[in-house]
Amino acid sequence: MKSYIVMLLVVFIAIPVLGQSQVNEDKAVNVGRIITTDSKMINGQYLVIGKDSVEFYEKGNPNRFAIPLDQVDQIQEYKGNWANTGMWIGGLVGCGIGVAVALGTKETTTTGYIRETTIQTWPIYLIGLGGTLIGYLIGRSAEDYDTVYSKSNAFIKNFDIYMGNDFNTVYVAYKVKF
Repeated sequence: MKSYIVMLLVVFIAIPVLGQSQVNEDKAVNVGRIITTDSKMINGQYLVIGKDSVEFYEKGNPNRFAIPLDQVDQIQEYKGNWANTGMWIGGLVGCGIGVAVALGTKETTTTGYIRETTIQTWPIYLIGLGGTLIGYLIGRSAEDYDTVYSKSNAFIKNFDIYMGNDFNTVYVAYKVKF
């Protein structure tokens, strides 16, 4: 019974620790940004994350720079923007508003026994196009970044939990680099 409790404890401790995203040493990022410990944001290209530093080119500067990882809070990889999603959402909302406006322009004419109803369709096209354009501009300004390295994840990365050979002991170790 004691070993089951220990194994259950190990599983509950190990899953969150192993589930954290850890830094991949010598990971390359094509375009990204570095957030330093003094809250400075550096837009960089061709970032290479090593064991103890990150090397990069600043945009518009041909010189290669390096910053120690102990001075870095986060490194984020650029994944694109939301322009296409904003365009579709803005277009659908704009067309919906255009349909509501077009239904407000409904005219009914009666000639004899025939009753004819007409609406103006130009609001659907015009407001739909305007919504598409506004959605595209809003989505283009919303950039998407994935965190590749975080100082808080670096703390969890150094934990090592394993069981002994006889399954009655659990070892928890923490590596410290000097």
